[in-house]
Amino acid sequence: MKPIALLFFLLCSAQILQAQSSLTLEASQWYANFGFKDSDGGKQNKDYSGIFAGAYSIGYRYDFDFGLMIKTTVGMRSSGSNLVYDGSDYSWRLQYLDLRLGVGYQYKLNRISPYLMVSGYYGNLLRGHQILNNEHFNIKESELMETSDFGMIFSPGANISINDRIKVFTEFNYLLGLANIEKDEEQTTKNNGMGLTLGLALSISK
Repeated sequence: MKPIALLFFLLCSAQILQAQSSLTLEASQWYANFGFKDSDGGKQNKDYSGIFAGAYSIGYRYDFDFGLMIKTTVGMRSSGSNLVYDGSDYSWRLQYLDLRLGVGYQYKLNRISPYLMVSGYYGNLLRGHQILNNEHFNIKESELMETSDFGMIFSPGANISINDRIKVFTEFNYLLGLANIEKDEEQTTKNNGMGLTLGLALSISK
């Protein structure tokens, strides 16, 4: 078994050597909203309207020659929603510190390489405000919502090579929140969103 294990290790090492690591910079425009279920389990999503929000991040990406991609990022993401209910106007504005780890595969062509990336994310609420008519509430200080959020992000996109060291990329993102950010355990509110990302990848090794 030892020769087989050694051969497997050498093959993996050879593949790792045939890889490119890059520093990434990204900016995104999101259409964010809440997915809500009441205490009876009924979905009330149609009552909520989304908001346009921004996000930006810095990250590290590892591109293997056989197409595998691994990426980790840290950044800021805004979220929220609006609701008109029983004659009252509700509004939520949330800002998270986001940590993401993703794996994907790209089909390498000459200059444009399409790919699909699937990432898990963890968000920590930095600040948030709830507006009820003209009254403002600090969500974090008043503990109106959970401060932790996590879920999945599905990102089809494409890398465009400018030269051996610089790539730009664009991707569509679908965010599926898995954490209930409600304090009330009988209700469920989850972050959802769709967005477009533009990014720059600067090679730091080959």
